[in-house]
Amino acid sequence: MVIGSRGDIQPFLKIGKVLKEQYGHRVRIATHPAFKKFVEKDSGLDFFSVGGDPSELMAFMVKNPGLIPSMETVRAGEIGKRRAAMYEMFQGMWRACINATDDEHDKENMKMMGDKHPFVADAIIANPPSFAHIHIAERLGIPLHMMFTFPYTPTSQFPHPLANIKSSNVDRNYANFMTYPLVEMMTWQGLGDLVNKFRVKSLGLEPLTGLWAPGQMYRLGVPYTYMWSPTLVPKPKDWGPQIDIGGFVFLELASNF
Repeated sequence: MVIGSRGDIQPFLKIGKVLKEQYGHRVRIATHPAFKKFVEKDSGLDFFSVGGDPSELMAFMVKNPGLIPSMETVRAGEIGKRRAAMYEMFQGMWRACINATDDEHDKENMKMMGDKHPFVADAIIANPPSFAHIHIAERLGIPLHMMFTFPYTPTSQFPHPLANIKSSNVDRNYANFMTYPLVEMMTWQGLGDLVNKFRVKSLGLEPLTGLWAPGQMYRLGVPYTYMWSPTLVPKPKDWGPQIDIGGFVFLELASNF
């Protein structure tokens, strides 16, 4: 379950290939429709469209590099569009865990596929920006494993990559650590109402409070594997045993250097 650019999706194809070819698992890649051919051609894994347009997502992030959108973005109504796209993707991610096919309108095809290839997820591997992961895992009662190419786990060693902190007289270690809950709180301010709507209407779960939701992954000890070399950034000493740095993850696509 992964959203973002091609650079976000590509490492998950390699992970999926390892799980399928070495361990015999059925692997479904749930991501944007723009990557359908890429997933099917380069990995041979099942593909499931969750909706959303990665180019729009990236353009929004480039225009709004911090956590607080610019006034120009607010005036253009882009926040409403992004929120609508995220809610659509939440629904797509839920269907990806329980539906035989991603064609929700083709009832005949779904019935035919359902008879042959029923699908209910046994586990979810996700990147943090897909957001719906922990709520769907809670609903299905299945394990969740987070994987990403940059840090999302609180540490005093360095700040969250999305947080722009200026130097101050506050202790640096404390300031670094606090950027992680800050990013989560800001994200919850922007999407929390949609997450709760999704939990209640789609999943039949209770809504979360603004006190519990930010930091719940950290408090619940959800395992993370980070995809960079520990030679480049060693594992911080304040990360527990549920956090691993697994090395870079590449598809063998290059024919030369």
